[in-house]
Amino acid sequence: MPYVIAGLVLVGAVALLNLVLLMVILRRWQELEAVRRRRDFAAEGPQPGDGLPDFTATALSGRTVTQDGFRSGELLLGVFSHDCPSCTDSLPDFAERADLVRAAGGRVLALVIGDEAGGSGLTAQLAGTADEVVPGPEASPLFRALRVPAFPTVLSYRDGVVAAPSAAGREPVPAVS
Repeated sequence: MPYVIAGLVLVGAVALLNLVLLMVILRRWQELEAVRRRRDFAAEGPQPGDGLPDFTATALSGRTVTQDGFRSGELLLGVFSHDCPSCTDSLPDFAERADLVRAAGGRVLALVIGDEAGGSGLTAQLAGTADEVVPGPEASPLFRALRVPAFPTVLSYRDGVVAAPSAAGREPVPAVS
């Protein structure tokens, strides 16, 4: 009888170890898949050297913004979706980068995509962070011209040319135009 109990304990321990190893492998696989998706998304969107597309839009402030107002100096452009949890999570990082850009004499522009973007909490939070916020349908032509593949996407422009794209290091949410 003691051999049976020892055998069952051994089989149970091996099964538990197998389960733990399987969970570790699956977790690592998910992490690697997320990295691959971010890399794929980044390759689809704006690349360093791409120019700022021509656009005209009405900002939340009521002012008309065009590409001409952002062709010189540094520009931080954030593209968000009003219903994207990753976008909300990325706001502190975006605000920190916005402060650095402004301190260097640059400007900050935020696009918030979605039908309810104008009245969303995300838009309200960005209004305190960005110099100009372009919500909803007004942002759509620029959004399509930028070829943004995921939310949130943050682009750094220097003199109207992409210096560095970023998917903010978070799990990307595919953008549908």
